[in-house]
Amino acid sequence: MSTLLYIIYTNITNIIIIIGWLKLMNGFERRKEHKKESIRRAAIELFKAYGFNKVSLSDIARKAHVSHVTIYNHFGSKEELVRDVIKTEISDLVAKSREILQRDIPFLEKLELIIFGKTEMASQYQGELMKAAIRDNPEIQHFIESLWRSEIEKILRDLIDEGKKLSYISNELSQKAILCYFEMIRNGAFASAEMLNQIKVDADLARELNSLFIFGLVSKKE
Repeated sequence: MSTLLYIIYTNITNIIIIIGWLKLMNGFERRKEHKKESIRRAAIELFKAYGFNKVSLSDIARKAHVSHVTIYNHFGSKEELVRDVIKTEISDLVAKSREILQRDIPFLEKLELIIFGKTEMASQYQGELMKAAIRDNPEIQHFIESLWRSEIEKILRDLIDEGKKLSYISNELSQKAILCYFEMIRNGAFASAEMLNQIKVDADLARELNSLFIFGLVSKKE
């Protein structure tokens, strides 16, 4: 075999080996990510039902059909897993709000789905989600603030613009004032587990709060 043919043969062989190795690694990464997602989803289901404090890593391992070691390999600790779950749930909520905004449904229905979708999520996890996200964890607080600035405000601005075009929101109100109003609600009702639980179990209260949010306290007199 000539030197040139040998070099070509060697290069082709190396390329085949590299391609095979890349396929093997891609398959490994997919399996790894699939297992991590299985752990995350098992944790979410258990945390929603029993809260963060009452669920152990043993419970999650049994639910996900993995070992403790596997959970530690993927998340490091229960605390890291809780943080991951909170971030996942909040990101999913933002994505759902973005999807609702694009739906061909009445504006008031969009508003109710977006605002009280937050209430539904926050009232799950035995009332521990907002406590963990807002009061106890600086990392999650930073994540929420970053998401609020980068995505949530954009969704709210688009919602406000649509409401103004359809005359549901007064053009006399600035976006700045309305966003401040949203911020007050975010730091008020959604930070109180007791209030969220009341809203969750009382459908009439939820509807009244929705009406209060949209129309305010004072009815205009003719």
